[in-house]
Amino acid sequence: MKKTFIGILALAIVCSSCGTGRMASGDSGAIFTGAAIGGNIGGAIGGLIGDSNGGWRGGYRGSAIGTIIGTVAGAAIGNAATAPKQPEEYSYRVERTQPYPTCSEAQKAPSATDCLKIRNIRFIDADRNHIISSGESSKVIFGIINEGAQTAYNVVPIVAETTGMKRIYISPSVMIEQITPHNGVKYTANINAGERIKTGEIIIHIAVADEYGQEYDWQEFSLQTQR
Repeated sequence: MKKTFIGILALAIVCSSCGTGRMASGDSGAIFTGAAIGGNIGGAIGGLIGDSNGGWRGGYRGSAIGTIIGTVAGAAIGNAATAPKQPEEYSYRVERTQPYPTCSEAQKAPSATDCLKIRNIRFIDADRNHIISSGESSKVIFGIINEGAQTAYNVVPIVAETTGMKRIYISPSVMIEQITPHNGVKYTANINAGERIKTGEIIIHIAVADEYGQEYDWQEFSLQTQR
C-alpha cells in the first residue's frame, strides 16, 4: 500500500512539471503505464540491491527508493514518447515567388542536382517580431527535397545577405553529403546582428547548389532591420 502511494505521488510530481512547462504533455494512459512499469522494475531492483546490503530493512528502503525513481523515469518516458510535436512558434513563413525549376524524367540524363527543390522557408527571430534588431539572434530554416530518381551528392545550402549591410553575420554553409531520391533534409542557418546595425531592410538569398557553387533552386525575401 505504501509503495503504491509513493508511486502515485511521484507520478503527480512528473505530471505537475509537465503542466507548468511550455511543452505539451503526452497521453495520460501512456504516462500512467510508463509510471507503473517503471515503478515495478525500480522497486524490484532497488529491493534486491537493498536486501544484499542491509537485509530485509535495507531491501524495504531500497524498494521504496527504487519505486520513486522508476515511477518518475517511466512517467517521463511515457510522456516524451506520446507528447505531440510542437510547431516552431511565431515563425514567419516565407511565401515562394520564384518558379520551381523543371525536373523531367524525359530530359536526357538530367543531373540529380537539377531535381533539388527548396521548400517551407521559415524565419524565426529571438523576440518573434520578424524584425532583426541590434544584437539579436535569429535563424532561417528550410527544407531541401530531392524530387528526382537519383541520389544527389555534395549538396550545398546557401544563405546570404545581398544588400551588403554591415554587422549582419550568417553561419557558413555546411555541405550535405547526400540526399536520396524522394527524401529531404531540414537545414538551419543562424543569423546574428551586431550592435548598432542600421535601420532599414536586407534581402536574404537562399539557394541550393552543388560543390562547385552552381545554384539549382533559389528564393529571396526581405527583412526589416532596426538599430
